[in-house]
This record gives sequence, structure tokens and C-alpha cells, in this order.
Amino acid sequence: MARIAYVDHSYHRTTQSTNFLREMLRRRGHQVHDFWDDAWKGGAPATWAEVKDYDAIIMFQSYCRPENGIAFRQVHPNVNYIPMLDQFGIWQGPMFDQSAFWAPFQGSKVLNFSSALHCLATGFGIASHWARYYQQAEPQRVQEVHGLRGFFWLRRQDQINWGLISRLIQNVSFDRIHIHLAQDPGSQPPEMPDEADIVKHSITTSTWFEDRGQLTDLVDQANVYFSPRMEEGIGQSFLEAMARGKCVVASNQGTMNEYILHGVNGLLYDNRAPRPLDFSNVAALGIQARASVVAGYEQWLAAEDGIVDFILTPSERLYVGKYQHEFPAPAIRDEATELNQEVPTVQRSLAPQTTLTSTLREQANRHAAFRLTRPLWHPLLRLARLVRQALQG
Repeated sequence: MARIAYVDHSYHRTTQSTNFLREMLRRRGHQVHDFWDDAWKGGAPATWAEVKDYDAIIMFQSYCRPENGIAFRQVHPNVNYIPMLDQFGIWQGPMFDQSAFWAPFQGSKVLNFSSALHCLATGFGIASHWARYYQQAEPQRVQEVHGLRGFFWLRRQDQINWGLISRLIQNVSFDRIHIHLAQDPGSQPPEMPDEADIVKHSITTSTWFEDRGQLTDLVDQANVYFSPRMEEGIGQSFLEAMARGKCVVASNQGTMNEYILHGVNGLLYDNRAPRPLDFSNVAALGIQARASVVAGYEQWLAAEDGIVDFILTPSERLYVGKYQHEFPAPAIRDEATELNQEVPTVQRSLAPQTTLTSTLREQANRHAAFRLTRPLWHPLLRLARLVRQALQG
């Protein structure tokens, strides 16, 4: 069994939104040791020295760089990075140049829970594995909800606030809307509805609950769930609402639009030009939302073994002939090995013959200076190749 270092953003310690991966690995007998990163709130970061001796390293959103800042493939044979879509702010418009961000992960592995991030990582030449996560839908409690009853968790005033929600429901009157006022760290103070809206929609409010069951009870009293953020890393809150048969109303951004088809199992809106939505079919949309989670969870269970295999596979085996890895690929001990069953071995590929071309290519992969000066040395390399071919011809 593998010893796995699990570096994680410490806010997830409160939300427990990343526990599913730990539990998946532990169910298979692997030792998972947690390293929480508190740097985002001025605390101590997780350090490379703490994790470098483990068989495999998982870095969930937070990551720790080696002190010399070189690529992970040069200091460890098995590093897995798990980015979250919301850390990039794609919903805000054109993105900044991300080449420097992804460079340390080239030659290592990225596990993605967003198809958009899978495409992004693959585009930067990184071995990526994509899986769509679903929660298990608990047995549905019989609780009929009549009329229009909404639940809105106001987490980010600067993203989805009451002003935006009021435009989406402009053409209807809700029988009740409950606003849960528990904001993300660092968020702006919330702006509350005016008296006219409070009366029109029978608005009630709450703050943080010590007992999560109280929050769940409020969600169950609604049939419309307004997704609280413009972009999600995975989206545990709206996935749970879908599993409970709610019609989720969300921005047409990731990861919500990777799970919701507008008018099929939920409602999506354009956050840049929000318009009133049609809430006449929320009961049917909620039924389809739950059905999609039930089907998706079966697919997730079928994908688990592939995820674990990806995590335990040394990076070198996914980049044959593309990078010079500093470490040989170690044998992976799995359940079959523990039972003394014969396990096919993956032979390590031989390093390609060293040439001037391969040396320059390797330096370009390792060092930004070589990549930036490529327009200077690459034409000379091509000229030398042509001269050699002419002499040999």
C-alpha cells in the first residue's frame, strides 16, 4: 500500500468538501496523511520538506514548491496536482498568461474535476485525468413543496447578490425565499433586500448553523435553489441541492454548466446580461436534477479505480520520450501484489540518445530562459541540421 501526502487548502477542513478523495484512497488500504495549508489566512504553509519522502503526493488546490523552484518532476517521481476551476476566475473574462503557473507541473500529473480544466491542463502539455464527481443521492424524504419557495445562500456579495437574484425573479412572486447569510472569508458585507422585496417574496434570513441539519431542513423546504457562486471548484452545495430534487438556478459558468442543461435539469442564466427566468416548470426540473445525480453517481463509482490508478502511477510512465525524469519509476504495490498475485510490470523506457537537439529541448523544458531565447538559437539549430544533411547527402 502507498504512503500518500495530502496537501490541502485549510478552508476545506471546515467545509469537508474534499474528503471524498481521502476516503476513496483509505478504503483501498492506502495511508493518507494530511498537510493543511494556512498561508491564505496568514498562517503556516505546507512545506515541501514535510511531504517529499512520501510515495505519492497529492496537492489539492494548494501546493508547496521545492525550495529551488524547479519542476516537480525533477524532485519527485509522483506528484499529483488537483486545481479548482474557481481559483482561475475564468468567469471574469479573458485570462492572464498562465504558462508560468503550469510550467512546474509539466512532466507531473493533474487530476481534474472540471472538463474545462482538463482541456486547459492538456493544452499545456500536462498528463491530465478527468472525472466528474457526483454525491450519493440519499433516499428522498417525502416533503411536497407547493408554489415557489426559494433558498439563496449569500456567500459572495461581489458575485451573486440579491440585486442579481431580484432580476432573475422579476416576473414572478415567490411564496417564500430564505436567505442564508454565511459568507466566504474576505467577502464584502451583504446588501439586504429592501422592504418591498421582503414583503413581496416573504423573505426570511439565517446565519451560520452549528448543526448542519438545520441548514439542510431549510433547503428541503424550498423547491428552487439559487447557486451561491459565479464559479465553482466542484460545486458540492449545488450538487447536494440537485440530489435533493431542487431546481438549481446557476450562472452559465463552470462547473455548474458542466452538470446542468438549461431547461432540462435546471436553469442557467447569463451573468453578464441577466434576464427574468421561467419558473413555471421547477417541479419537473427538480425531478430531472435528482435523476441526473443518481445516474452520475453510478458513473463516478465506476471511475474510482481509474482515478486511484492515475494517482499511483509514476509520472514518468505517462511521458515516455518527452521529459528526462530524475527518478526511476518505482514499482507500485497494490491489492494484487499484497495477495502475491502476478502483476504485469511496466518496463521503464530507455532514455533517448543524447544529441544537441535533445539537450536544447530538455533545457527549454527545464528553464524559462531557454524558452524565451528560442527565437535566437532555434534558427541556428535548423541551419546546422540542413548543413549536416547536405554533407551526408
